Amino acid sequence: MAEADIEAAAAVQTQAFGGVLAEAVERYRSGPRYTWRDGWVVEADGEIRAAAIAIQARWWFRGVVYPISAVAGVAVRDVDRRRGFASELMRSILHADLAAQRPYSALYPFQHGFYRRLGYASVGLMHYWRIPTAHLSDDPKLRRSVRQLVEADRPLVARLYSESLCDGPGGLERNDGQWAKRWTRDDERWVVFDDGDLRGYLVYRPAQASLEVVEFVALSSEAERGLWAFLASQVEQRAAVTLLTPVDQAYWALLREPAMFETVNRGFIIDDIAALTMSFMVRVIDVRAALQARSFPPDVAGQFSLEVSDPILAPSGQSFQVQVADGRAEVEWRHGESDVRCDVSTLSQIWSGALSATHAERYGLLEGPPAQIALWDRAFPVGPPYIARADWF
Repeated sequence: MAEADIEAAAAVQTQAFGGVLAEAVERYRSGPRYTWRDGWVVEADGEIRAAAIAIQARWWFRGVVYPISAVAGVAVRDVDRRRGFASELMRSILHADLAAQRPYSALYPFQHGFYRRLGYASVGLMHYWRIPTAHLSDDPKLRRSVRQLVEADRPLVARLYSESLCDGPGGLERNDGQWAKRWTRDDERWVVFDDGDLRGYLVYRPAQASLEVVEFVALSSEAERGLWAFLASQVEQRAAVTLLTPVDQAYWALLREPAMFETVNRGFIIDDIAALTMSFMVRVIDVRAALQARSFPPDVAGQFSLEVSDPILAPSGQSFQVQVADGRAEVEWRHGESDVRCDVSTLSQIWSGALSATHAERYGLLEGPPAQIALWDRAFPVGPPYIARADWF
């Protein structure tokens, strides 16, 4: 994309997604997250037909940071739909990522099936909670440490977020410009847990009879319980609290009754407590780089050969020899038949902890002998990645 394409690209994206054209243009010129230098367009007959953004970001997963290409704003003009422009755009971005040796790409899809055909995999599993506020446990003592955020807290909050990326469920790093943008939002309210040390914060939006949690960061159990107590104290004004969380967070244990607000009964005494949702997709770009960059459990050791088919970047397939030891993998190119075979979408789901090798093999998505499947289960433990709502792109 050239600087001269800014207005045309912004017009394509606002037509597709809504928004204000002038604001879209300004983001391309001096946005905190990306500029026109991160933009891609398809031009035909002298007109911009499609546009997208490929943001160079840093993604934390299982305590390790990885460079990724975060693709956003993939848009095609109404009159140009179903002519292959979106696929052409994505293929160009993927080939550029491979040439730059970027190991991964991520995006939020308008349709999972479309991006699956391009090698992406659905991995962003989350739980959606709509919790009755009356069922939350209050703790007046811990709640006394919750106060409104003041300007002097901002650097500490940014530090807490960075620490949570390494020690918590992971997510995307934020630059100074993104933080500055967060502070200007007038639809969000912030509180912090401060018992002498600032150890947690909560961002929320009042929404009629509910309270929407945008971000919840707690680096101690006291901070977590104190912030939940703050939410419980809103019971007179808010009937429900809504939030999205990693699937392994057991918030049901906090409830007096483990059931959603206005729950649906599924038979006998089986009531909904949370809903399983799917959000973002990821894709391994450079298989060798992705495996070598990944952190493995330190007690896992073994080797396997792997053949990966990739509809865009390696239609004829690629084969690798992989040795895992001491938390890392050594990966070399190889020829001939391999122990384990799958496509790049399945590899991306297993790599991301969204799917076990055992289930992939059971569903016909992966082939391999039992000993190698067992090794993969240990090397790629289940536990899908997470990106906070405030960082959706």
